[in-house]
Amino acid sequence: MKSAFFFLFSLVVACPAIAGFAKPEQSVKLSYGQQQTTLVFEADSAITKAKPHCDCTTVTISGNKLTAVVDTSKFDASVDKTISATTADGRQTTLTMKFEVPQAVIFSPASLIWKVGEAPAPKVLRITVPVGSPVKSLKEAGLEGEDFIYDAAKGKRKGEYTVTVTPKSTAKRLRNRLVIKMDSTDPRFSQRIILLRVNK
Repeated sequence: MKSAFFFLFSLVVACPAIAGFAKPEQSVKLSYGQQQTTLVFEADSAITKAKPHCDCTTVTISGNKLTAVVDTSKFDASVDKTISATTADGRQTTLTMKFEVPQAVIFSPASLIWKVGEAPAPKVLRITVPVGSPVKSLKEAGLEGEDFIYDAAKGKRKGEYTVTVTPKSTAKRLRNRLVIKMDSTDPRFSQRIILLRVNK
């Protein structure tokens, strides 16, 4: 029994290590309006090639290190970006970059939905502008379409707003949009579309 165990142990030790990346997944917390960020991935053998899956990412390779420079200027919500990297042993690894983008404005819920045949009761969209946000205030709210009515109001606290939306009828399927325009010099945060639906 001991000799069998020793033979198995010898085989395990003799097997060469498979090349890989120490941290194939990395997370980054971005700040408001951040234009760019750089991440470095390191493998335990030489990296022979790499291909980013987004035009926002450029990569350079130096030995076993891969440097990714990411243009984050258009990120308006948390998002994942990936890179395919190949090491000298022929192994391909997907490198994942997780970007956490702070919300300049919080909308709750993200859309307003009714069901066909239910009472056309009003639903409330709650909007909050966090402290430090690049959005100064909400400029206006407007409807695209004539199937709903709405009422916008400021909340009790600074940076809080509500928009109450009511369908004129829920007898059939409807689809309109509520357009929220915001006071911000950053085009990413100048407008938000809220879907209004009556579904089956």
